[in-house]
Amino acid sequence: MFTAPPTLLGDESSRKNFSKIVHWARDNHPFYTDRLKNHNLEIELLQRRDILERNDVFLNGNPETSRTSGSTGIPVRISWSPDKQKIERVVTENFVKQLGGPVKVTQIIHSPHQSRLQSGDGLDISTPIDQQIEYIHRRYQTHQAIGITTYPTNAEHLSRYALDNGLDMSFIKRLGLYAEVLEPDQEKLIRQAFPLAQLWSTYSSQEVGMIAFRCPHEPSFHHLNFRKLGVEILDQDGNAAKEGELGRVILTDYFNTYSTFIRYEIGDLAAPGTCPCGRIQAPALSRLAGKVRGALVHADSRRVPFTSLSVALRDIDGMIQYQVIQNAIGDFELRYVRNSDIMSDAAFKKNVRAVFKAEFGTTQKIKFTREDVIEKGANGKFYASISKI
Repeated sequence: MFTAPPTLLGDESSRKNFSKIVHWARDNHPFYTDRLKNHNLEIELLQRRDILERNDVFLNGNPETSRTSGSTGIPVRISWSPDKQKIERVVTENFVKQLGGPVKVTQIIHSPHQSRLQSGDGLDISTPIDQQIEYIHRRYQTHQAIGITTYPTNAEHLSRYALDNGLDMSFIKRLGLYAEVLEPDQEKLIRQAFPLAQLWSTYSSQEVGMIAFRCPHEPSFHHLNFRKLGVEILDQDGNAAKEGELGRVILTDYFNTYSTFIRYEIGDLAAPGTCPCGRIQAPALSRLAGKVRGALVHADSRRVPFTSLSVALRDIDGMIQYQVIQNAIGDFELRYVRNSDIMSDAAFKKNVRAVFKAEFGTTQKIKFTREDVIEKGANGKFYASISKI
């Protein structure tokens, strides 16, 4: 008899939903009929490589409806059942209601297929920033579009352009950010450029849809959609992470019977927490740290988010853009764009080495690679840190 793991967040209904989808998958889905045939109680974690080895079986003859971005390797092909799609629409509609209802929005996202952008309401993320700004203004004038949906890194670029050029963006009343972790410094800049915008962010994935939404009362927390998803946050030993402690995000989709994800290690880091709002009765995350691929590894093998190192690098005079690549413990490459007039090359590198030493405690091997520009990934996102460990 399969039962929910003790690390599952949520209430009794969550545990029942977990048990229900596991038993259904074992009896009806060939991927799990094989995977679970020798298991009676504990269910091992599902890794991306497990799916990739048998992706056709995982689809179970159903049409591909989406795929992961491929930012961490070969994309996983996914199929959402009609019930899953309906539930996701309801979740999104309820979230929009919490924001105050729908408004006309300009989307600026990655769109490998132009049809993903509704006719005339958006641009691909690769569009130059000045053209994005012009389009946002035109959409406001012609369609009263007072909302924007994009990625945090793109919103940062929009904000810098608007502030540098003295543009009034106060006509934007809602700004939605997703697909990347929103950093505090980014939020500060965005609020300066879009002073009247209601800022929202969600934590989501192609595999399972919306995982959590930012608390409108306590913005440091994200509430989990635990009625549709099972969420576990595990430490390095596989135990439940303590409140405030970063751990690996494990997901179970209760309602997708086409591509069923059961105890799927998505490759993200987050920390559980108790939101003090007292208004939304749902488990919460107190911290989102994004993909493991962007978390750097210390000498003691701890994975740590890039945030503090990122802030320190950003504060070096003349730094315009940067990307840290970790090849091995103590072995890094810094790709950078900078203003050479601010300080000498020797002084710049000395400051960078001091930043790395402060973060890691010892001197690190650093390869310096100067660039004219650091490009976005093929999925339209920008990665400031990449760990190859």
